[in-house]
Amino acid sequence: MCFSVQADVIAGAVLLPMAVVSLREVRQVRELPFASLPLLFALHQLTEALVWAHFEDQSVSSALGQAAAWLYVGFAMVVLPTLFPLSVLLLEPQGARRRVAPFVILGAALSVVFAVEIFTSPLSVVVHPHALEYDTGLTHGTLLSIGYVVAVIGPALLSGYRSIVAFGLVNLVGLLVVAFIYLDAFASLWCVYAALTSALVVVHMVRRRRLPDSDRLHGQPRLLAGH
Repeated sequence: MCFSVQADVIAGAVLLPMAVVSLREVRQVRELPFASLPLLFALHQLTEALVWAHFEDQSVSSALGQAAAWLYVGFAMVVLPTLFPLSVLLLEPQGARRRVAPFVILGAALSVVFAVEIFTSPLSVVVHPHALEYDTGLTHGTLLSIGYVVAVIGPALLSGYRSIVAFGLVNLVGLLVVAFIYLDAFASLWCVYAALTSALVVVHMVRRRRLPDSDRLHGQPRLLAGH
């Protein structure tokens, strides 16, 4: 797949109807953050389309392109490390939330660190063949990247729901492949991959129909084996 403004628009457009399906399955408020992921990823990809449009061919204004770049990086590196583990924690039965809670704490700490480092430094965008590199000037980038992977992937792998575990495994593979093949454009390429794999979020939300409303509200560990 050639990553470009067209690819981001297509990815965002494909995800929008999935987002509608996912959100229609929400029965309890605690399901909303997880069910919203396809919509957020869709908007994320459409935001990067604006980044491409400015930095590749200047077809949108400098102000809009730069704002889109900040928004794109802000979601990927400040919002997502906290949002994803929190969304998984809220879905888990009450007795199983302790195993996910440390990842929420780690993600929140990373979000603060990323916010301070990113928003106090200049942001530059480098156009590579078929990918964008976001240069945020992070210090201790390797350590922070490892923490990011743990915070985002760990909760899914420890979930009691098989569809969420599958989402985590698929994204772990994507992280490793992207890091090996095109590390400079890691943020851009992995977010496209994560966006497309968020179809598994829809799978989970549809499967939750099998749970009675009372169990969806309170969470019952005895129901985990079938999900």
